[in-house]
Amino acid sequence: MSALEPKQKLVYAILEFLNDSIKDGTVRSDDQESMEVAMQCISESFSVEWSSDSPNSALSVKPSSLLSIFEVFLKTQKKVASTSAESTSQPTQSTSQTNKSQEAESLKAAGNQLVSQRDFSAAIAKYTEAIQLDPTNPVYYSNRAAAQSQLGAHDEAIEDALKALEVDPTFAKAYSRLGHGYFSSCQYEKAVEAYEKGLELEPDNTTIRNSLATAKSKAKSSSSLNTTSNPPGSSNSSRGAMPGMGGPGGMPDLASLMNNPMMAQMAQSLMANGGMERMMQNPMVQQMMNSLGGAGGGGMPDISQLMNDPAARELASSLMGGLGGGAAGTGPNNDNAKP
Repeated sequence: MSALEPKQKLVYAILEFLNDSIKDGTVRSDDQESMEVAMQCISESFSVEWSSDSPNSALSVKPSSLLSIFEVFLKTQKKVASTSAESTSQPTQSTSQTNKSQEAESLKAAGNQLVSQRDFSAAIAKYTEAIQLDPTNPVYYSNRAAAQSQLGAHDEAIEDALKALEVDPTFAKAYSRLGHGYFSSCQYEKAVEAYEKGLELEPDNTTIRNSLATAKSKAKSSSSLNTTSNPPGSSNSSRGAMPGMGGPGGMPDLASLMNNPMMAQMAQSLMANGGMERMMQNPMVQQMMNSLGGAGGGGMPDISQLMNDPAARELASSLMGGLGGGAAGTGPNNDNAKP
């Protein structure tokens, strides 16, 4: 193909377009003669043989036309322009996000500096600004949780730690913050669970390991204390309790003892049937009397020990039976012993 041929094809396509415009009425009848003269000049200038009666198949682009080819070009140009605009806007958006992330990091660093200065309220404000710029970074929530804990806002610290884990469930430090929040709120079992999950993610983290050991110890002692303070069945009436004693193991209410008509009646019964002499021979009773008298500095007697002695219990039962058994099972619930 010679260098001239593409130009000749283009010229021929133009001549075909002008000829079609005359035929379809695009060119007014008054202008047709002028158009035909112009077409003749174009064909001669480019050395293109033109005749509307005998088309040159070697140069013609039919069945296409210059107009259809131009329309394809315009559509292609529009698509290219649209794609170019999108590719231009994407770097702009990416750059904007990068700038926000950098600003958020600067705010985090400022918050860390304030924490080192123990200005926790100001640090929380900086971390909050960082979160607003980049809510997908779990470190910002975790750091704010630490600052919240320093102010004693443990509920808020727990909330921030949970949010950090929502963003990144593999962030071990967030579990450590969560464990600390639960521990400080006396939720020791939950603290143990949080520390255990953190240790699963970072088995070599000695801080989490030590915190877990402390939480386990506290949870165990707390559980033991609850069991001791509220043993099984303690919600029932204090069975076998003497009036005013507050149940087996309770400290005796001396004022109630002295003013209780039943105790006065019991004392009279003891004096009448020789029970006082038998009771005083019981070692447990002697120990109790010594304690009440201040002997040995032993303090108040352990009533539960006394009532666990078979002889003392039998004596008390017989005495209470003589009084109609009204004392059995009538003691109040030991609510004061509950945590």
